[in-house]
Amino acid sequence: MSVINQMLQDLDRRNAMAGAEAPSIAHHLKAVDAGHGGREWFWRLVAALLLIAVVWVAWVAYQLQPSPLATERAFNAADQARSGPIVAAAPAPVPLPVAAPAPMPEVVPVKEVKPVAEPKPAPVKAKVAVKGTVDKRERTRTASDIADLHFRRAAQFLNQGRVSEAEAQLALALKADPAHLAARQAYVALLLEQRRVDMARGLLREAVAANPSHAPFSLALARVHAEQHDYAGALAVLDAAGSAAQSPDFQSLRAVVLQRMGQHAEAVSAYQQALRSGPQHASSWMGLAISLEALGHRPEAAQAYRRALGAGALAGEAKEYAEARAKALD
Repeated sequence: MSVINQMLQDLDRRNAMAGAEAPSIAHHLKAVDAGHGGREWFWRLVAALLLIAVVWVAWVAYQLQPSPLATERAFNAADQARSGPIVAAAPAPVPLPVAAPAPMPEVVPVKEVKPVAEPKPAPVKAKVAVKGTVDKRERTRTASDIADLHFRRAAQFLNQGRVSEAEAQLALALKADPAHLAARQAYVALLLEQRRVDMARGLLREAVAANPSHAPFSLALARVHAEQHDYAGALAVLDAAGSAAQSPDFQSLRAVVLQRMGQHAEAVSAYQQALRSGPQHASSWMGLAISLEALGHRPEAAQAYRRALGAGALAGEAKEYAEARAKALD
């Protein structure tokens, strides 16, 4: 019995040990089963993706295949055409507006016309450009254009205070075109300002000789003669001015010249004409009074002196002289 009990106890111990080790073995077996199952799903997913890729590639290849140019319907249509013509329905005609018949024109007999020969075109002469020649179509500078250019340069030099260079340009302008009035006037004014009277008088004489009726040049030349006490020369220039000599400025200067020459009667007439047609200058009334007094017309002279005092703008000595002579002649 003891041997049997001992064997039973050994069996019990072995079973107990087997029962204690069973959970760990089962756990290991489950872990192994789980790993094999995950790998199986992974390979299934890879296989599905490969299958999808193959299907897509096959579809793309099918779409890229060239389609037939002639379909079955096209072949059927060709067979019908060969068997007989196809009659298409004609569109309904559109009614057109009916116009009234135009009257027949009267037939006019036409005379026989001889054919006219067409004129032959004239031969065109080719223009050959010769080296060294100037095209006549180009506008050439005239003497007036050159004078204008020099005159503008002279004006610029004068504005800059470069008087000598301006004078040189004015001389070039008159050399190019002696009839350039603006250049001559500026040149004369420049010379008179520098007290170069002889040269200015020469320029004025050239201008008056070319155009005696040009009032500004004639008046300027007459004044130059009068300032040089050449009264005969001044009177000759004034008398040669023609219709321009009837202006108030000409008559005032002419009266002064005649008075200096002792021709008081002509001077009175010139003063009166200047006062009638121009402004009432005090100097003109003063000159008229002197010539009237020289002719013995005392009341008229006294009245002219008073008019000169009333006009104003008399210098100190001239004012005192007019006052003294007006009182003396009353």
